[in-house]
Amino acid sequence: MPKRKPGQWEIKMESAMMRGMVTTMEQCIDEKTDAELQKQSMQGQGKNDCKLTSSKKTASGWEFDTVCKQEQTTMTAHSVMSGDFQSAYQMDNTTTFTPPLQGMKEMKSTMKVRYLGACKADMKPGDMTVNGMKIGPAGAAGQPKMSPEEMKKMMEAMQKMKQ
Repeated sequence: MPKRKPGQWEIKMESAMMRGMVTTMEQCIDEKTDAELQKQSMQGQGKNDCKLTSSKKTASGWEFDTVCKQEQTTMTAHSVMSGDFQSAYQMDNTTTFTPPLQGMKEMKSTMKVRYLGACKADMKPGDMTVNGMKIGPAGAAGQPKMSPEEMKKMMEAMQKMKQ
């Protein structure tokens, strides 16, 4: 994966599963936290075991395939990344589930990422916001550290999004 330059990055994610809703995250990264985030994205969480099965550089970016096992389901993903990776890029994913996960056989998603500049004054490398709500740096297994109050606010915001 290409390395991102240090600073503040905005990530907008959408998928058919989210019914047209867009989740917006901002991450403050430096070289160390970016490398750690990339590593954690392939390690999976808990019972989720992921393996990169192929990757290749293309004229406009990268293509790669991964296989993840989550309990009884195998998730096979094909991802296409394009852009300059220093100011903006996009990643389009198609994931198939065998057997279907909660009735879902396939999911398509898009992630649009853009560089915003230096990290905001109130954010340090590893900090991120999700839909405007700040969460601290990632802890063990890549899980963001959240206080009970932050967790409650995030759950309330997610409930409002579903309505």
